[in-house]
Amino acid sequence: MIRPSAWLAVALFLTAAARAAEPPASLARWLTPQDWQRDVDGPILSLGKEGEFDDQHIFAPAGIEEQGKFLLWYCGSRGTPGNRVFRLGLATSGDGRKFEKLPANPVFEFGDDKHSVLTPALLRSGDGAVIRVGGKLRMWFAAATLGKGGLHTLHESSSSDGIHWASPSPVLLENVYCPSVLKTEAGYEMWFSDVSRRPWVLRYATSSDGAKWQVFERPVVQLSQPWEAEVLVYPTVLKIDGAYLLWYGSYFNAIRRETTAIGFAASTDGRAWHKHPQNPVLKPDPKHDWESNYVGSGCVTRLADGSFRYWYSSRKAPPFNNLYFAINTARWTGPAAQPLARMRLPPQKDDVGILTTTDKRLPRILDVLEVVDADDAVVRAWYLPHQASDEGDATFVDLWLHNIDTSSLAAGMPAALPQQFKVTGSQLFDTTCGKRSVPLLEPVK
Repeated sequence: MIRPSAWLAVALFLTAAARAAEPPASLARWLTPQDWQRDVDGPILSLGKEGEFDDQHIFAPAGIEEQGKFLLWYCGSRGTPGNRVFRLGLATSGDGRKFEKLPANPVFEFGDDKHSVLTPALLRSGDGAVIRVGGKLRMWFAAATLGKGGLHTLHESSSSDGIHWASPSPVLLENVYCPSVLKTEAGYEMWFSDVSRRPWVLRYATSSDGAKWQVFERPVVQLSQPWEAEVLVYPTVLKIDGAYLLWYGSYFNAIRRETTAIGFAASTDGRAWHKHPQNPVLKPDPKHDWESNYVGSGCVTRLADGSFRYWYSSRKAPPFNNLYFAINTARWTGPAAQPLARMRLPPQKDDVGILTTTDKRLPRILDVLEVVDADDAVVRAWYLPHQASDEGDATFVDLWLHNIDTSSLAAGMPAALPQQFKVTGSQLFDTTCGKRSVPLLEPVK
């Protein structure tokens, strides 16, 4: 028999676990409904003509926008499902919706007529904008000999024009499929499917140069929602306003593995993810034959107007000979804008918010104590403690602001800093009375 005290301990543990699993307030706007609109009348790319390199299978689009043009690389192959060798094609567009395949396709292959080039990922910034290194595009991809139980390995290539690519690099990692790579303030960050065993899980890796990767020991996303089955696959990741955004695929309640859908999750650090309560956010559309059965293996970017564009592959209902049948697109306007909340004071690590307020009970809001240099300043933020009622109860906390433009600031003056900040750590500095430490804040980009 379990004593009441034991039941209480269990209840407290479960309550703490539930609270730990709750998404932070900064992610709430991303976990609202996503209304993806298919804004084209048919596939944006279809199978090639008989005899072309992509006449049987087409999937895994990787898109970017550069100099007013959209570039979309994709995997295509001939052959039966058990005898496929995928190569890379390229298509271009002026609007991200109507694409034309390059006559010179394919533009890239592994080169041994055995290994397929699979699931390419271009180096991008958090919002999906392409990043060139030394004037070149960088692309990571998985390679495998399909239909023969071949090992999936991670490789890299580079190109100046997206057409002529360097030979594949040596193996960077094993058991890697469908990478998604960003370059952020943390360096190179990658999410991928670990295909070493079933069920497939999503893992996270970091690198200082994009070549030598450190894989975190534990998976960052695993099967946990009723709609998911057997695999988590095809991650595509962005980082917007300090939040990591992940779209991913899974079999959709499919014991027979005949249909898939796309889920979504959000994170503050790219490792601890909170899945959307209304997953999946994008499902096959029975009204469209070309995507009535399967949606997945795609790429999301943010457009200039703040909306999001998803390029993804699809297939029709069985029976079929084409494991991947078409490439399609959809657009989401993004979450509704929410007023920025004031940062709680005194702040804690990873807190996000603005430092201004309209609380008329405060005699002052923000004072500049010292302009340290062109990028740093120390300010005093005033606030009312919990349950305080009038300005006589006002107190303050001093903050070190980094990576801001201090040209309009001067010591002793009030500061107007409307941007959103994040607490990234603490700043230690010397004073006449010894060392002092204050919270370190940086603008959210």
